Formats: sequence, structure tokens, C-alpha cells
Amino acid sequence: MWVIKWILGALLVILIIGFAMSNTQESVTVSFLQWQTQVLPLWVVMYLSFAGGIVFWLVISIFQIISLKNENRRCRKDLKRYRQELDRLRNISVEESVLPPEPEPEPEPEIAEGEVKNEPVEE
Repeated sequence: MWVIKWILGALLVILIIGFAMSNTQESVTVSFLQWQTQVLPLWVVMYLSFAGGIVFWLVISIFQIISLKNENRRCRKDLKRYRQELDRLRNISVEESVLPPEPEPEPEPEIAEGEVKNEPVEE
């Protein structure tokens, strides 16, 4: 794969040099608002425009990389928190988490000596 990248890079450089050599006679003047340049060869203007675009792309990319790193850091923090919660939930027994606690039976009242326990009569 790296060989293909080198070949494409070399072809691009050859095309750029060929463009510069074929446009040595062309000259232009660049005007922007009140500002105006001297007469410059066309290839210089093209290369300066290209370099300006690369610098602009670099600045935008730096802000995008910083934004992506912040998002990545936040996602890693969330992932760590979710893993801790999952581990905590795995350690809870089924009886504690799913089944409600069983009610304790009510103790029978104590019968004092001489008292008779009233039991319902079945007929």
C-alpha cells in the first residue's frame, strides 16, 4: 500500500512541476478590496492559493481533532462508569434484586396459665 502512495505522490509532484513549467509566461495581478499585488507569474499565485488552502485546512483540522479527543475522553469515562455499574449489578444475588423479601410470620400471642385458647370451631 505504501508503494502506491509513493507512486501517486511522485505523479502529483511531476504534474505540479509540469504545470509550473508550462505557465512561466503567464502573469497576473491579484486584487482584493483595496489591496493589489504586483504582476506575478500565474504558477506563483496558484501555489500561494494552494498553500493558503492547506493552512486553512490545518487550522480547521486541529480544532476538529481537539473536539474528537474531548468526545473520546468523555466516552471512555462513560464506558468506565457503565462497566463499574455492570460489575456491581453482576455481584447482586438474584434473591436480593428480583424477589421481594418474605414477610416474617407473626408470633403467636402467649397464653397465660388458666386461660383457654379460643380456636374457631369447624362445623
